[in-house]
Amino acid sequence: MIENINILKMASAMARYAAQRHQQLSENVANADTSNYRAKDLEPFGDAYARLDRKASDSKDPFSSNAESAFAARIIDIPGVDSPNGNNVSLEDQMMRSIEAQQDHQTATLLYKKTVGILRMTLQGRV
Repeated sequence: MIENINILKMASAMARYAAQRHQQLSENVANADTSNYRAKDLEPFGDAYARLDRKASDSKDPFSSNAESAFAARIIDIPGVDSPNGNNVSLEDQMMRSIEAQQDHQTATLLYKKTVGILRMTLQGRV
């Protein structure tokens, strides 16, 4: 029953997206001094979720943990930031993106907790 509640599917997908995005951003920071390394980020969550939602009719559960790889990484174009070695990683930009990913994860977990809390109250007859 719980796996059929769309808001929980969305919250779960958003948490996986935020974790994968944080992993990609940490890879960028780790390669901040690598010659010709181009920073990457994931596609926006709304686009990724819409694509996963379209795949819902094609597969049994596109929102499962195996669907993590469905979030596509793309190269970030940051005008005027290239270093002399061809690297375009800006630590300040990566820090801001990391904060966004952290906020997305907190939002997803809060949404999940509140929804489960509402379901519990409903099942206990308090509403």
